[in-house]
Amino acid sequence: MNSGAVITIVVGVSLACVALVQAWRIRKLRRMGVASVGTVIGHERTVDDGPLYAPVITFVDEHGRKRQFTVATRTSGRVHRVGEEVPVFYPQGRPHDPRLSSFTQHVLEVGLPLAVGGLFAVLGLLGLRQV
Repeated sequence: MNSGAVITIVVGVSLACVALVQAWRIRKLRRMGVASVGTVIGHERTVDDGPLYAPVITFVDEHGRKRQFTVATRTSGRVHRVGEEVPVFYPQGRPHDPRLSSFTQHVLEVGLPLAVGGLFAVLGLLGLRQV
């Protein structure tokens, strides 16, 4: 048996599973969490192998308190522009744990890992067939 193909399948299925769990969490948060409108006030820039950016967002929680957070996902470009209004959700009673809930963010957190995971799984299956 081709161990490289099996490893590729396992990595692909694992990535797809992570994406599906992430999608489930997002759906649950949107259904049961508190919604707010946030505003992008800037971008946090880090430099490792190249510049990476994460939007910094401010929003008002359910008690009227102004809060700020930086999105965990970093990209090579500025996905959201400064001044853009974006949807923010957080678990009931936990405004210190907000999440950006835009379409672009969902593509980065769910769509991309799901697509890459599917590709790896298919490539692994094709590798098994060639043995």
